[in-house]
Amino acid sequence: MKRVFSIALALTAAFIQHAPVQAQAYPTKPVRVVVGYPPGGASDIVSRIVAQELSRINNQPFIVENKPGVGGMLSMSNVAKSAPDGYTLGLGVSGTLTTGPHLQKTKLYDPLTDFESIGMVAKAPMVLLAGPGFKYDNVSALIREAKARPGEIMFASGAQAFELALQLFKAKADVNLVSVPYPGGAQASIDVLAGRVPLMVDTIGAQQENIKAGKLRALAMLDSKRSPLFPDVPTMAESGVSGYEAVGWTSLVAAKGTPQPIVQKLNLQLQQIMAMPEIRQKLLVIGFEPSGGSPNDLERTIQSEYVKWGQVIKAAGMTAQ
Repeated sequence: MKRVFSIALALTAAFIQHAPVQAQAYPTKPVRVVVGYPPGGASDIVSRIVAQELSRINNQPFIVENKPGVGGMLSMSNVAKSAPDGYTLGLGVSGTLTTGPHLQKTKLYDPLTDFESIGMVAKAPMVLLAGPGFKYDNVSALIREAKARPGEIMFASGAQAFELALQLFKAKADVNLVSVPYPGGAQASIDVLAGRVPLMVDTIGAQQENIKAGKLRALAMLDSKRSPLFPDVPTMAESGVSGYEAVGWTSLVAAKGTPQPIVQKLNLQLQQIMAMPEIRQKLLVIGFEPSGGSPNDLERTIQSEYVKWGQVIKAAGMTAQ
């Protein structure tokens, strides 16, 4: 990890030395980091960790501005309409860039054309959970039971992302589970913990204490790899559901047309931050795994995930609101 940090630091220094004057001078005033969720939530915490380090590196304030509404998409609309000068950044999450736009009749922005991708920040892996009333402890047994009792096993759905994860599971495993909607993950977990509904999906960060305490059983990680927080829990693919992956993530974006030297400078700084051991630990505590990669990597992720979830939404018959 120290070697990765040193490489990132050297790359940043080299870029600044040879970058155009525009990027060398940036930023010369405070930068807004717009977040689509209220203060105190996981996405807000991640944004503040990143903003604090960017402020330190650049010797200019990076100020988190919370603009909740329309499932986080109001904030992204604000970013898309901002001046493309690097002084308004957005915390783009998987829900606002790849799933949410499919479910809105009124299009606030086009996630494929209205933003400059800066870089991935961190992933928020999701996990399939069983409550105390569910007698099976693995996905294979769940699938066998679901095929034997089609349309009988209930699934608590506390958020759009979790509902989509269920729909993808139903399609990949060829099973029929019944979705029971809740206003949020916390409300869904109350009934699962009480044994009234047997299954749910949530993020690791939201339920890691209940998992550690044995109140909820983790049947499978929905990522393509195991989580360092729960290394003994298999992935869906390892559990026999091939081609399955449902991962939440956070990223940094700017308005389309933001100068590439500024985009590249921010990307290198972001990679430097994600390579810091203390930042990695802060993120793991809240259930996030530091990510990274180039602006092109993020752009490809947005494009592929947008198509993937659009197909899932269409196949499930979910309609725009």
